[in-house]
Amino acid sequence: MWGWIWAGLVVGTLVGAFFLGRHLWRAGVRALREASRAGEVLGSAADRMSAAVAEAEAHRADTSPTLLDDPVLLRERVAERRRLKAERVAVRRERQAATWRRWDSEGWLAARTADKAAHADLRSRTPGRRR
Repeated sequence: MWGWIWAGLVVGTLVGAFFLGRHLWRAGVRALREASRAGEVLGSAADRMSAAVAEAEAHRADTSPTLLDDPVLLRERVAERRRLKAERVAVRRERQAATWRRWDSEGWLAARTADKAAHADLRSRTPGRRR
């Protein structure tokens, strides 16, 4: 009798070990596939970063010493930089103003009230529907 019990325990253990091994094998294969994909993504990201660095190197800002340059030329350069910065600020402020207008609570509330009224009007016109 004990022989059958031990045989059942051994067979059950082997079956459980088989399923556990299969699960671990599949998980390992999935992990290796994901690591391979991550390596490819990392490689493409490295390519994009190296291209961006090369682009930045090609269009590097002039940082040479300007102590003995013509002051008129330097003032013009500073004025140009300030004008470009003012343009960027104006564009950013316009984007922010558009966002603020979208976030305006009264505008949102008016749109919500109109939407509810339109849905209520549709519900009242729908035949066979009772509330």
